[in-house]
Amino acid sequence: TLQKRLIEKTEEAVEKDTLLQEKEKLYVELKNILARQPGPEVAEQLSIYQQNLKEKTRQMKAMAAELNMHQAQVSEYRYEIERLSRELQDSKRKFFEQKRKDQIQKEIVRDAQRIDPSVAHQQKFHLTQPKVAGGGFNLTQTGKQLAT
Repeated sequence: TLQKRLIEKTEEAVEKDTLLQEKEKLYVELKNILARQPGPEVAEQLSIYQQNLKEKTRQMKAMAAELNMHQAQVSEYRYEIERLSRELQDSKRKFFEQKRKDQIQKEIVRDAQRIDPSVAHQQKFHLTQPKVAGGGFNLTQTGKQLAT
């Protein structure tokens, strides 16, 4: 009977030892898994990165809106430049047309003066006298003359 008890106790000790070894093995595995897990510093760093990302995203959206505004302004300026360029070309064309008409008129007067000197006297008379139409109304009246 003593031997039986000793054998039983030995078997119990062996079972407990085996159980203890399994628990130790499980403990080591869990310890290794936990060692690979990020600590509180990593979570804090991640939070900082997320805040920076949000700030940069906000800045990027603001810059995109500003870029769109500037592009619209550039488009308006281009349109204004085109309009002013057309206006300038039109003014130049009118100026040169008028200059050409004046040049032709001067040439006609010079040719007429060469042919008939009395035309020169008539031209001077017409240039110094006020212009009138049909009923003798002066065409070069000023606003003051109209009021009286």
